[in-house]
Amino acid sequence: MTDIPGLIFRWLHVIPAIVMVGGVIFMRCCLVNSNATESGTSLFDAQEQTRKRWGRLVMLSTLLILGSGLYNAAMKAIGFELSMVYNVLLMLKIVLALIIFFLVATLSGRSDRAKQFRQREAHWLNIVIVLMLTVVMIAGYMKFESAGFDKKVKDQDQQAQILPR
Repeated sequence: MTDIPGLIFRWLHVIPAIVMVGGVIFMRCCLVNSNATESGTSLFDAQEQTRKRWGRLVMLSTLLILGSGLYNAAMKAIGFELSMVYNVLLMLKIVLALIIFFLVATLSGRSDRAKQFRQREAHWLNIVIVLMLTVVMIAGYMKFESAGFDKKVKDQDQQAQILPR
């Protein structure tokens, strides 16, 4: 039987991540470029409307990624004997994700600080894209490495014994 909750939480982690990565790439390649090459009030208004909608997606995606990520990490830690490399990469991935969430939320915000940040929007979006690609590569390696992890035994009398996966 497939682990249905595990599968659902994986989807709740991956799909919002795809939305955020795709949205950031769209912002950098399309929205920022149109701002640099075209001028006019209607374009500015369209960009502000896009940013407003994007801000909602950023908040929802961040919430889903954080919640599902905590669940996924807990289930992995409870069910498997994790390596030191895996744990270090998980911590690095979490730190990078928090930096990404901060930058994307700031770039999509409406505050004066967000407006100042957007003066160098292309620069910050380039940094976010590099960070996102780094997180994706780390996650891919972690998935590859975790395929060989041993399952933990659930029976209290056999805690010392580890079942091969």
